[in-house]
Amino acid sequence: MSNLTILNTSIRTLDNLFCLNDLHKASGSAKNKQPAFFIRNEQTKDLISEIDSENSHSANSQTAIKSINGGLNRGTYACEELVLAYATWISPKFHLVVLRAFLAMHRNEPKQLALPEPEKKFTFEFTEYELEQLVWLWCGHKQMNVLLGDMVDPLDAIGSRFTGIVISHHHEYQRQYKTTLPTIQRLIMPFRQSDRLNWTRAINLIKQ
Repeated sequence: MSNLTILNTSIRTLDNLFCLNDLHKASGSAKNKQPAFFIRNEQTKDLISEIDSENSHSANSQTAIKSINGGLNRGTYACEELVLAYATWISPKFHLVVLRAFLAMHRNEPKQLALPEPEKKFTFEFTEYELEQLVWLWCGHKQMNVLLGDMVDPLDAIGSRFTGIVISHHHEYQRQYKTTLPTIQRLIMPFRQSDRLNWTRAINLIKQ
């Protein structure tokens, strides 16, 4: 990925995502235009869900948004579509600046001349217990994601600084469990008629 610079501010990247905090700085750092407020916006939530939904049905497993809580890469990172939406939310003028920066960046990127290689396939052997543990890991992941989603409105109601991070994690982990659901369903196929209690409970959770 080529470097992106907005109004002399270098925009950090992580996993093909761009740092919204750096864009906020480039725009002038107005307090009411912080990324956290943008993420809480209902239209933003709908856009994130739509992007994640499209990605889950394609070869692109890219998440729309990701938050890093500490270290050198601390900040909120978003895909290009979400970055442009954020720039529009800040102001039409800033949106035009960001759009032109992206166009300039893409003009400098090398063109892909060869088709991508076919995805590699692997064969493994698992015991029934090992498969059961993988399925329960997925079920636990899904249940914790539901809990994150249930926390958003209460946190927003009290003006918590964690609201944006929780929304980010909720959408990212939701995309993950939806993307991996077909794999989990393939794993449980041999055990659909099993009377073993753990399988029965896990299969019922997957159907929810």
